[in-house]
Amino acid sequence: MAIDQVCGMEVDERDAEFMTHVEHETFYFCSKACQECFEERAGIRKSGPAKWWQRILKEPKDTPPKCH
Repeated sequence: MAIDQVCGMEVDERDAEFMTHVEHETFYFCSKACQECFEERAGIRKSGPAKWWQRILKEPKDTPPKCH
């Protein structure tokens, strides 16, 4: 079992639908939201410039996404 790097949930590598390969390591995620959050934080995925209302309503970076 792998641990989701964002929310801490256990993920079975054999059945994992969401994963990201970084250098020589594979990270497994319980949801697309956790995968995207990890990729943004790691600088793999760049989110576009936020609109004014997105900046106001944005969750703090330390809060994991609502994945389950």
